[in-house]
Amino acid sequence: MHGDARPARRGALRFAGAFAALSLLLTGLAEVPAAAAHADTGTPPPEAYVLVDAGSGAVVTARNMHEALSPASTAKIMTALVAVERLPPDAMIHVSADAANREAMKIGMPAGSSWPFSQAMASMMMVSANDAAYAIAQTVGGSIPGFAADLNATAKRFGMRDSTFGDPAGLTDSTSYEGGPKVSAYDLAIATRNALTVPAIAKWADTRTYDFTDDAGVHHELTNHNKFLPGNGFGYDGANGFKTGYTELAQHSLVATAERGGHECIAVILGGVDSGYTWAASLLDQCWVRPLVHTTGVFLPPVRVSPYASRVASCAQFTKLALGRTGAALAERAGKSLPSTSTSPPTTSGGAGGTSPAPGHPSTAGTAGHTGRLAANTIAARTPVHHSSGLLTPTRVALLFVLALLVAVVLRRRTVKRRRAERIARRRARSKAMRSGSLPVVDGKYRRGTRTGQPVDSRVRVARSHIDIPAEERRAATRSRNR
Repeated sequence: MHGDARPARRGALRFAGAFAALSLLLTGLAEVPAAAAHADTGTPPPEAYVLVDAGSGAVVTARNMHEALSPASTAKIMTALVAVERLPPDAMIHVSADAANREAMKIGMPAGSSWPFSQAMASMMMVSANDAAYAIAQTVGGSIPGFAADLNATAKRFGMRDSTFGDPAGLTDSTSYEGGPKVSAYDLAIATRNALTVPAIAKWADTRTYDFTDDAGVHHELTNHNKFLPGNGFGYDGANGFKTGYTELAQHSLVATAERGGHECIAVILGGVDSGYTWAASLLDQCWVRPLVHTTGVFLPPVRVSPYASRVASCAQFTKLALGRTGAALAERAGKSLPSTSTSPPTTSGGAGGTSPAPGHPSTAGTAGHTGRLAANTIAARTPVHHSSGLLTPTRVALLFVLALLVAVVLRRRTVKRRRAERIARRRARSKAMRSGSLPVVDGKYRRGTRTGQPVDSRVRVARSHIDIPAEERRAATRSRNR
C-alpha cells in the first residue's frame, strides 16, 4: 500500500512545485514593467511620477503621486486652462511693465503692447515664455493675486486635492509670487487630461515650429522646447506633447503625452535629476501592453474644463433656437453675431500678421471656382428676410408656456408671502389686545366668540364670594361646621 502511494505522492508534489513556479513566473512578469523602468533609464527615479491612461483616467503606476512639489514651468498648463475658460479666442493680451520685466525665458513683450491671445498662448506653451504667462494672468485676473484665486478655484472644481497654485509661470525664485506653486503629480495629470480636450491648448503642445510677426513688426520663430516630440533628440513614437519645466529649486519636470492606435496616455515626472525623457519613455511603454498588467485601482476625476468658445457656441445655438431664423438673421445684421469659435492652428506665409494661409493650403484650394458662390451667399445674407413661419411656431409656443409658468410661480409666491404677513399681523394684534385686557382670556388662551361669562370648555370654575351669600345661609353653614 505504501509503495503504491509514494509515486502518486511524488507526482502530486511535482505538480504543486510546477504550479508554484508558474505562479512566481507570472507574478514576476506582472511586475516587469515597473521594474524595467528603473533598469532602462539607468538614472535614479524622480521624486514623484504618475502614469495615467488618458481615456479611462486609470492610474497605471505611480510614485509619491500625492506629494506636492515645485512643478516649474509645467504649472503653465493650469495657467492655459484658466485662460481658455475666461477669454474668447480673439482676445487681446495686454502687457504690463511687471510682465515685460519677467526673467528669461521670455518672448520679449514690450510694456504697454497688446498681443493676440493665440500668439501669447503659443509663446507660453512652446518656448515657456514667462512674460507671456504673466501677461495672460494679469489680463484674465486683473492682477497676479486675482489670477491666483482663479487658479485655486479652478483646481478645486477640477477635483485636485494636493496643490496650491499661485505663480502663473511656475517661478520659484525671489521674484515669484509667494514662492511659487506646489503641485502633485496626480493633480498635474488631472490638469493635463483636461488640457488634452482643448484644441486651443493641445495644438501648441504638439506644434514643432511656429512663426509670426507681432504688432510691433518683430518677427518671431518658435521651436518647441519639448524634445520628446518625434523627430527630436529624444523623440518618442506617438508623442504629442505636453510641457517641460526646470528651476533650480524644482529641478527637472516633464509632462509627456503619447497616442498609439487611438489609445492615449499621460506621464508626469517631478523632481527629476535629468530631463526626464528616458523615464517618460519607460513609463509610457507600459501603456501599450494590453491588457494592462500593473494598475493601482485609482482613477482621475472626470474632465470638467469649460472653454469660453464652447460656451459661446452653445449660447449661439440656444439663441438660434429661441429666436428662430428671422431673429437670428436680424441679430446678425445688427452686428450682434457671436465671436468666431475656430480653434485651428494659424498657418503662416511670412506676411505681416503671420496668419495668412500658405499657397496650396486646403483653405485656398479652388478659391476662384467658389468666388461666385461666396459672393452670392454674402448678398443673400445681407438681403432682408421677408418670409415668416407664422406666429404660433412650436418654439414660440414653448417660450410662451415657460413665460406663463414663470409668471404663475411669481404670483403664487407673492400670494403666499402676503397671506403669511397677514397672519403674522393678526397674531401680533391679538397678543397686544390680550396684554391690554380688551380680549377675554380663559386658561391663558383667547377663546374665539367668548364675550362674557364662563365658556363651556374651560377648566376654570368660579367660586361664589361670601359677600354674595345671604346671612342666614352663612349662619347655617357655620353651625354645621361646629357640629
